[in-house]
Amino acid sequence: MQSLRDSMLRHLRTTLSTRQLILTKSVINRQLCTSTHTHSNHDQVIARVIGLVKKFDKIDTTKVTGLADFQKDLSLDSLDRVELVMAFEQEFSIEIPDEEADKLKCCADVAQYIISAPKQDS
Repeated sequence: MQSLRDSMLRHLRTTLSTRQLILTKSVINRQLCTSTHTHSNHDQVIARVIGLVKKFDKIDTTKVTGLADFQKDLSLDSLDRVELVMAFEQEFSIEIPDEEADKLKCCADVAQYIISAPKQDS
């Protein structure tokens, strides 16, 4: 009788451990897919932002990078920055409030803002 009990307990432990392992793998896979998707989305957004900045007439395209400061590195004045923000708003169908626009110093800042900005109704 004891051996039957031991055998059943061993089977139950193995079954439970297998189920826990499968659930754990499922959770990990979902998290990996989500983080990969988020990372991929960020890369796409920053590429679009950099592309827009490079199209701006007053900018030397060789200086445009994700971290190039609009004012210091790309020599944009306040009016140029306003025009650039308007281009971002049009491209990404968002509205960037003035107080937020003042905080956007480089392409990486813009991409991060676009990704984290609340979605607006069309």
